[in-house]
Amino acid sequence: GSASAVAAGMVPIAIGTDTGASIRLPSALNGCVGFRPTVGRYSQDSITPISHTRDTAGPIAHTVSDIILIDELITQEPKKEPLQPHQIRLGINTYFWNHLDEDVREQAHIALELLKEAGVEIINVDMPNLEQLNHAISFPVVVYEGKYDLIQYLKDHHVNLTIENVVDQISSPDVQAIFKQNILPQLIQDQTGQLVPVLPFYEKAISEARPQLLELYQNTFEAHNLHALLFPTSPIVAPLANEQVNSIENFQTLIRNTDPGSNIGLPGLSLPIGKGAKSKLPVGLEIDGLPHHDSEILAIGETLEEIFKDLNQ
Repeated sequence: GSASAVAAGMVPIAIGTDTGASIRLPSALNGCVGFRPTVGRYSQDSITPISHTRDTAGPIAHTVSDIILIDELITQEPKKEPLQPHQIRLGINTYFWNHLDEDVREQAHIALELLKEAGVEIINVDMPNLEQLNHAISFPVVVYEGKYDLIQYLKDHHVNLTIENVVDQISSPDVQAIFKQNILPQLIQDQTGQLVPVLPFYEKAISEARPQLLELYQNTFEAHNLHALLFPTSPIVAPLANEQVNSIENFQTLIRNTDPGSNIGLPGLSLPIGKGAKSKLPVGLEIDGLPHHDSEILAIGETLEEIFKDLNQ
């Protein structure tokens, strides 16, 4: 809703929330700029939680300069000056660039060539076990924290409802099903497809997989002197609205590229790079930085936005 309002010109700026992609993905699919800050950069007070490990509020706007303005107002931190293209080093990893639909692949590679022509250094990077580590974090964290964070929220705000009362009022059938099948009973599927208690998986995700994934990012950035990772925000353009669009499989496809950054609380900025040749639908490209490098990501975003301006005419 927030991204649609910005895209439709109803408002210049909106605030959304992003647990897995809900700022960056709608922004990409609607041709807007969306910024997910480092977890903890913006206050979460009074925002209904899903997962304290992953949740953050963030702005959606037409331009990076508008995003920076909102970030300055919220954080009271001065903006960084934009970098020159030749100063920027961006990493690309095959995990994020495989399994793209035709429109996203073509538009993303056009954008990639524009970056290279402008002088931005593009470096291919290897990130072993990225997919496995990410998978070990995602669902266990949301299933476990989705219950206990919401219970605490209802208690803190003196809401005279139980979590079961809230779940009964969820209007989206697919979201309600996840709460009833997984979050309330605290169950997830193991490798054999059996429903098993989530707690051991959650504890392992927090104590092992999440620190290892963050270390993988830190080591990759250090080894290649990177400013950010670069990838298509969504592997597909906006799917048609039908019953299948809300399926778990479709959801997992949509958040495939945004999910690792969500799991380790990274700042991520999605930029519009025009529309697909066949679908005529918007495509987005994202840059993710290391935690607390938000101002640097926004400064790079200003430079990239200028490079992409002809794509968004």
